[in-house]
Amino acid sequence: MDLFKKEKINRRNFIKKAGIAGAAVCSACFSLGYSKKNSEKNDNGKAFLAAACGTYCGACPAYLAKHSEDEQIRQKRLSPEPTKAQKGIPPSSWMKGLLCDGCLSGGQLAGHCQNCSIRLHALETQKDARCTYCEELPCYRITNLINMGGYLHRQEYLPNLKKIHEIGVREWVKYEEERWRCPRCGNPMSWYDAECIKCEAPRSERLFSLF
Repeated sequence: MDLFKKEKINRRNFIKKAGIAGAAVCSACFSLGYSKKNSEKNDNGKAFLAAACGTYCGACPAYLAKHSEDEQIRQKRLSPEPTKAQKGIPPSSWMKGLLCDGCLSGGQLAGHCQNCSIRLHALETQKDARCTYCEELPCYRITNLINMGGYLHRQEYLPNLKKIHEIGVREWVKYEEERWRCPRCGNPMSWYDAECIKCEAPRSERLFSLF
């Protein structure tokens, strides 16, 4: 009788342990699946910095003001020294105090980005939420913005969208991230920095000329 009880206890323990083991295996499988899903989701890296219109958000003063690691540089971005508007160049105050995570980040957006008709239309009609493959391109929405103020960085919208179409958004963002770095110290530069805000090196020749 004692042996039978012992056998029953062993079987019960075996089933219990087997259940635990099965749960562990399922948990491991779920974790692997979850990790794979996350890795696939994160494959695009900083693709959210490729805006719907084709601009590179990583060089936007509002993005740099929020994401600069150096506190002194952040403050300079938030309150830049006043300069007047020039042909093709906005005044330094045009994005004063604005903070942004990037057009397609899903995070904080500057007010003009939240209400951008290009971004909102692309979100509704395009699979990747940008104008890259839109059959209407160039539409009145994007051409109106390009012509608004005649700002130099907006002249890159259509060439950028074409480049994204050719090489893919991930490679394009990598290229732009490198392009918009100071040639001396590697600090990120904004669209209208004539020189590096950190080391004062001249603007890279790979960027559009301000003069």
